[in-house]
Amino acid sequence: MINLSRSQEIVWLHEELFPDSRAYNFTASLDLHGPLDESALRQSLATVLARHEAFRLELDPEDFPPKQRVNDACALRYRTVSLTDAEDQEAAFEELWREQHDDPFDTAEAPMVRWTLIRLTEDHHRLLQTEHHLVHDGWSFGLVLRDLFTTYRTLAQGIPADLPGPRSYVEHVRLSVAAEKRPGHQDEAMAHWRRALDDAAFNLPLPGLVDPGRVRDIPHGAQLRQLLEPELAERLRRAARRNGHTPFSVLLTLFAELLRRHSGQADLVIGSAVGNRPPGFQETVGMFVNTIPLRIRLQPDDSALEAVDEVTEVLIRSLPHQGVPVQDLARELGVHSSSGLDNPLFNVMFSAHDAPIPHVEGLELQVSIHEAFNTGTSRFDLDVVLIPDSRRTVNARSGPGGMLLIWDFATDLYDSAQIAELQRQFTALLEAYLADTETDLAALAAAANG
Repeated sequence: MINLSRSQEIVWLHEELFPDSRAYNFTASLDLHGPLDESALRQSLATVLARHEAFRLELDPEDFPPKQRVNDACALRYRTVSLTDAEDQEAAFEELWREQHDDPFDTAEAPMVRWTLIRLTEDHHRLLQTEHHLVHDGWSFGLVLRDLFTTYRTLAQGIPADLPGPRSYVEHVRLSVAAEKRPGHQDEAMAHWRRALDDAAFNLPLPGLVDPGRVRDIPHGAQLRQLLEPELAERLRRAARRNGHTPFSVLLTLFAELLRRHSGQADLVIGSAVGNRPPGFQETVGMFVNTIPLRIRLQPDDSALEAVDEVTEVLIRSLPHQGVPVQDLARELGVHSSSGLDNPLFNVMFSAHDAPIPHVEGLELQVSIHEAFNTGTSRFDLDVVLIPDSRRTVNARSGPGGMLLIWDFATDLYDSAQIAELQRQFTALLEAYLADTETDLAALAAAANG
């Protein structure tokens, strides 16, 4: 038996506080076009389960807080469903994915992952994959896709697979526990965060959006997706390279400017999810992600380029200290939420889901991926995730890709029309920035108002 990792603790606590929430169930749909060898697919899924120890973890309900163990005897959770005779296949599919996503995992019984293969036509299937975030993160999803389709290609076509051996997630947890017992562990990182967040305001009200009469209730949420077309995304990539930035730092700056306009605050704390993988664990499936508070101070009279420079510096200074568990940081700073239940350091998030989607050569199937389904839950007031390449496939890709922004929002605070208007303003800010990076922030804001 071993402890939970610090990243797993956050997930477990949320489940304890909100047992009806499915915020930490992750569901993806893989469209498979072409002749499918179902036996090879099922064997490939069994190989994924056997390769990755984290999928075989289960919690011991006798302990509080719980410990966990590896159950090597757990069986593959897999079923098949045919929708070939359904009058409305898409409606029937939506009912299936919602059912699979919303079905709670028994965390005391491994595996915390399940698959459903849905037959639509002879040459079109969908594979639904649902995992619990106790055992997986975004980087892990890319590893699973690579292993699944590389193994499938081997079984279906006889092309040998050469997959690197994954390192144990249990080993990661044990090393982390041992590290925390060392004197002075995280002292330097904690000192950084104390300096960075000194006198910060951790509440970010958005009076232009929120009806003061509405009450925030964390689990209720919805989602809108925003596609930045390939031409716009390429202009952003070129501008970022030219100025020594990343597309993420540009978009984070413009997102902060959007929040400044609506909140009236120029000193903002925005949360961001970070990979938090220690060296040597890049091949390990498991929950590693941490969230960090990024303090962004905007000067409306500065040029937009200067603002992105400053935000880039904030990222450069912050990322080396991403390993401090957010719950420890809140305790160190003495910050508490009004309810005692939600994250006290930030209520708005902006993150990048930049784990690479693998390219599996020679695959006879055409695979397209739809991920990050939302079934009515948002852990934050506003949670925006950037997917830097909208081409979600394991097949060969050609030409530039667009970018996808996924906006999850608390429906107790905002409605879809308000979020759609935010998206419009965000795009206008981006277009204004790319037209003239030397424009000051106030002028960019004016341009976004149209």
